[in-house]
Amino acid sequence: MQGEWRSGRSRRQTSIREGAGNMPQSWIGRMSVVAGANRLIPKQTYLRIFLGVGLLFAIVSVPFAFLLSNQFSRYAMNQIDKVSEAEMAHSRDNAQFLLNKMISYGLNMYANKNIQAWMMADAESQGTQVDALAAGTQYMATEPFLDNVYMINMQTEHVIDLRYGIASFAQFRDPSLLDLVRHPHPSYQRFIPHELYGKTKLALVIPTVPSGQLSFGYLVLVLNEDLLKQYLLKDDGKAGVLSFILDDKGKAMLGPANDSFESLYDGYVSKVSAEQGSFTARYENETWSVQYAKIEPQGWTYFQMAKVAGIQSDFRTFQTRMTVFLASLIILLLAILFWNSRRTYRPFSQLANQLESKFGTGLRNMTSEGPSEEYRVIRYGIEMLENRMDQLDSSMREHRNVIKAEYLRQWILQGKLITPLETYLRQEAIPALFEKDGLFVGVIRINGYSAFKEKYSFASRKLVKYAMGNIAEEIIRREGFAEAVDLGGDHLVLLIAGGTLDGDLLPRLLEETGEQIMQWTQVRVALSVSGQKATVDDLRAVYQHVLELTMLQFVSGESKVFLERDFEAYMRKVEPLPDDSLLDDLIAKVRMGRTEEVSAGLDRIFEPMQSMLYAQSKFQLSHMLYTLFKAFNKLPSVESVEGINGLLESFDTLAGVRSWLESELLAIIEELSSRRNSSRRDEVVTEIVDYVRSHLHDPNLTIEEIAEHVSLSTRHARQVFKDVWGMTLSDYILQERVEEVKKLLDTTEWTVTDIGERAGFQTKSHFFTVFKKATGKTPSQYREGV
Repeated sequence: MQGEWRSGRSRRQTSIREGAGNMPQSWIGRMSVVAGANRLIPKQTYLRIFLGVGLLFAIVSVPFAFLLSNQFSRYAMNQIDKVSEAEMAHSRDNAQFLLNKMISYGLNMYANKNIQAWMMADAESQGTQVDALAAGTQYMATEPFLDNVYMINMQTEHVIDLRYGIASFAQFRDPSLLDLVRHPHPSYQRFIPHELYGKTKLALVIPTVPSGQLSFGYLVLVLNEDLLKQYLLKDDGKAGVLSFILDDKGKAMLGPANDSFESLYDGYVSKVSAEQGSFTARYENETWSVQYAKIEPQGWTYFQMAKVAGIQSDFRTFQTRMTVFLASLIILLLAILFWNSRRTYRPFSQLANQLESKFGTGLRNMTSEGPSEEYRVIRYGIEMLENRMDQLDSSMREHRNVIKAEYLRQWILQGKLITPLETYLRQEAIPALFEKDGLFVGVIRINGYSAFKEKYSFASRKLVKYAMGNIAEEIIRREGFAEAVDLGGDHLVLLIAGGTLDGDLLPRLLEETGEQIMQWTQVRVALSVSGQKATVDDLRAVYQHVLELTMLQFVSGESKVFLERDFEAYMRKVEPLPDDSLLDDLIAKVRMGRTEEVSAGLDRIFEPMQSMLYAQSKFQLSHMLYTLFKAFNKLPSVESVEGINGLLESFDTLAGVRSWLESELLAIIEELSSRRNSSRRDEVVTEIVDYVRSHLHDPNLTIEEIAEHVSLSTRHARQVFKDVWGMTLSDYILQERVEEVKKLLDTTEWTVTDIGERAGFQTKSHFFTVFKKATGKTPSQYREGV
């Protein structure tokens, strides 16, 4: 069977591996990519926010930068066009002004009388020649735009060339000019291109008559082409700017006129559709932006060209600079964003790390990997902190209850309130206890405490007493206020406030308390209460007296709430023994287990009673049994007695009472012996420790009282405690008191004297001696060191 199970398991593992091998590789690849992407995502929240916002900012900023640069480029282009139009208009106006000026200058020169005299003369005269030559030279010298001036006399067929002198038509070096002036021109006073020695220049013939009517003399002004280009045109090949002037037929009037530009001029005039405008053209495989403006009245057109590539290059340079600037701005903003994100959100990452390190795997198990991991860590961490705060709040409430109980125990055991305790109790813990008029002290004592101890463990006993205290508080608070205090023994102390509780109301409430305790806990109790006291009274004495009142239930056998007047009535009836030391000696012999000496002790006590009357002996026996009950009330053999009077009336002779009492005392010795040999030593020591801590404030706390509480002899209580705890009981009490002093010096501002009283030291000198011996410092020095 085992082999089959193993073979089946191996087949299943093989099939699983095969199934895994047959899984689609693409799916596995996608999973790997997703896992890798998750690993690339940083865990820190501030980094994720920075990367996300930075990416979003970059996605928004880069297109915005290009859009802004493009919009600016368009705006710049429009502005350039406007500037170019204005510049073109200015250049046109300059050209018109210069040409009109030259026309006016030529007409003025033509009207000169010396020049007119020579041009209209029908024969050559040296005087007229000299005067005309002088006048023309003067005009040419004052106008820099003139390159040369020709004065032509058609009658004498002579020409005065201001640069070369006077020559006849046959000797004139520019015969084509003579043909030019002889032919009619279609319009008045227009400049015409004139070529001489392969160089074309603008010339103005005066007068110009469209009808072709010949004149006796002509004045021809030849303009300086280089100077005109310098002032009217913009020619910069490196900058990609060209300008020229064309006539209405597309012939160059001013500007480059070689063959390489013929293709450039073709079709430009046909594109002129307004007085001023622009268009684009292709030239030498490049795109040019062409601005034009008409020059009137010449009928010419002024053109200015600029390479679009150059303009675009400038714009691209600007766009690049703008992009670099925006990129630098983006980097700066991202740095600011990273700093702000790190400063703002890094504490959350640190908080998540602290929470994760604080709560460990418990918190990591509640979170998952991913971008929102820190959010989950903080969320679950806060939830866990909230739970812990609830637990801490509950613990603090319990701690406040513990402090309150400690202070009330100190008040009861020391009998008075020191100022810090009174301030805390009156203002913070239980102000209602001090607001009411008067204070009552009550005691709830458990009957049959030995059986109670046998039935319940130490922790369970404390819970039952806690429940009893709650029942008492709930019932009494219907009419007043009550606070239950557990002193660690077989009883609870009730501090009751309320001026309206006088008379029978408070006893009735306590009777109801006893009934409810019996109903809910199945524990019989004895109850007693004092009269109204003041908070400044000796509360320890009142408490001890009220505790004594509960013992009257054993004497009387009555189930009632015992008051102070009941004790007074009892004490009036009871007469003390002739020698109280005999009874104390008997109690000591019982505690030490000396069986053989008990009978002799009883003989010495009962011998004087033989001569007493019945009533007297009955009172003596009542007092003796009452004292023995107080000493051994926690033993079952005595707790069965319901009333001393009823018990005594069941015996016919004094010898019968003695015989019964001797048997009871021997049973007590046996009970004590069995307890000494019991294996419950740890629980006994636990009870001793609890009693010591509950009565630490009591300056009168003794080892004998502690031994009595656990029903052991003093010697045996010391031995048991030392065996289990490792130190003597006296040293333990001093150690606890010193630790209490240290805690109060560290956590309060109480005076050293108040702290000493709070810790149960009887005198200030004893307090200082013990504390310095334990710590090497005085209390004041210790507080300063802290």
